[in-house]
Amino acid sequence: MSNSYSGIVSTTEDYLNYLYSYGFYKSKYLKDSEIITICNKAGVFKLKGYVKEISHLSQKNIDDVLIVYLFDRYFSKTLFDLTVRIESKLKSILISESYKRTSNHFFYLMETNHKWNDYNIDFPTISNWKVRTDIRNPIETYSHYILFYLQNYNFTMNQRRYLNNSSLINIDDTQYNYPPFKYLIESATLGSVISFIRSLKIGTTDIYSKVADNFGLGSNHVFKNYLERLNEIRNRVAHGGRIFNRTFRSATGIGKYRTFRLGINNHKSLDVYLFLFFMLNKLEGYNSMNEFKQDQLKNIFEEFKQDFISNKESFELLNKYKSEDFEYITEVILKKMSI
Repeated sequence: MSNSYSGIVSTTEDYLNYLYSYGFYKSKYLKDSEIITICNKAGVFKLKGYVKEISHLSQKNIDDVLIVYLFDRYFSKTLFDLTVRIESKLKSILISESYKRTSNHFFYLMETNHKWNDYNIDFPTISNWKVRTDIRNPIETYSHYILFYLQNYNFTMNQRRYLNNSSLINIDDTQYNYPPFKYLIESATLGSVISFIRSLKIGTTDIYSKVADNFGLGSNHVFKNYLERLNEIRNRVAHGGRIFNRTFRSATGIGKYRTFRLGINNHKSLDVYLFLFFMLNKLEGYNSMNEFKQDQLKNIFEEFKQDFISNKESFELLNKYKSEDFEYITEVILKKMSI
């Protein structure tokens, strides 16, 4: 069956008036014009996802919707920071484990060092190393180490020295000045780093299993699941998706992560938060989930309420919000994060 779309076109003002007519109270703290400005920045389509979480409450107003939205943006930034830290850890371990087993900086281009046939480096990563003859910023001699490398080294010479007579993966040496592995990985996307981890094999050593060991995840099946989940989280937070009440792919619990997550939906964002702490080896400082909540979750809400950017973009709504209202909406958010 194929039907034409019949959705109603509405402005932000129309949508807010619709909410007010169906039981939502107007703001206790902000002017109508300020509410419209915040909602315009969020976007009506995105706002509907937060309205849904408030709509069942007996006492509901637009302030609560905006607080949930602002918290989600703040929480998303927190998760993004954690994924960046894990990415840095992955890159460091990958480079270290690889160079323990070879002194060839260009080993990653050799077919024999990959488990996957017809391996390709993803375009966002390799495009950094496209051959250029121009200097983008003549004021800075070397505005970035990539430009420094491109201006001083030649892949033809490196290929002759390091890869002579070797069968290579799919490369285009007319377009790209392939760098040493350590440079490539430092500028690579998370997806590309995960791809290298899963594919590289140097001699008889599976690099995948060595990286997994560094995270206390000796099982390849478990580690693959962790990498897939990490990539999913990173993509969602990087593209501004709603986070706090969404479901995510699950991951097998290990150690304290397995114990702490009892009673939490394994697909929810609180489990994601625990997961990221586990990958950074930061759960070891806690003896129980209650202790983790008292430290991490209490702090994140306190820091959110004082967050300069969140207050600035909401006309100081967080500072104006009464303590009892904030405590109430905190409970609503935590429930949606965990159940």
